[in-house]
Amino acid sequence: MTDDITRTLAELAARVTALESWRAHQTDLLDDLLNGHPGLDIDPDDDVAAPVDPPPLDGEALIEWVHDTVAAVTARPLRGEYAWCPRWWEHPEAVFRFEALHRAWTELAPEPGVAMSLWIRDHLDPCLRELLHPSGPFTDCAHHERQPAHTVHRPLPTLPTQGP
Repeated sequence: MTDDITRTLAELAARVTALESWRAHQTDLLDDLLNGHPGLDIDPDDDVAAPVDPPPLDGEALIEWVHDTVAAVTARPLRGEYAWCPRWWEHPEAVFRFEALHRAWTELAPEPGVAMSLWIRDHLDPCLRELLHPSGPFTDCAHHERQPAHTVHRPLPTLPTQGP
């Protein structure tokens, strides 16, 4: 019996170590995406098109879009383990996910028919599930207190300007 417990503990420790390694790797990938792509070695003689850099992130416009488009229409009380940070723009994962969500919105919003429904189903709902999840980026956030009822949004912040 003691051997079984020892083996089980060793297996769990190995899994935790593997998960921590995977998390560190994912964090590095996210940092690379948020801070610019690492250099790409592209042979100019290849027929492969060079990657197109996305437009630079406009933080203030993204904050306004999230408040006007996402938060305003999805406001509901969060209960239990779910958490939202009123200063979500200070969480790199949230910025990354909302930027992706905004790009999908920009592409789908003008389309007729079911495009908006598809955006909600395929983009908005999964994004919010990840962000608000009990193990999501706001879980251990010190910027908020868990509140049982919806609160009115504070005025939009002004992002600090970045030097040249």
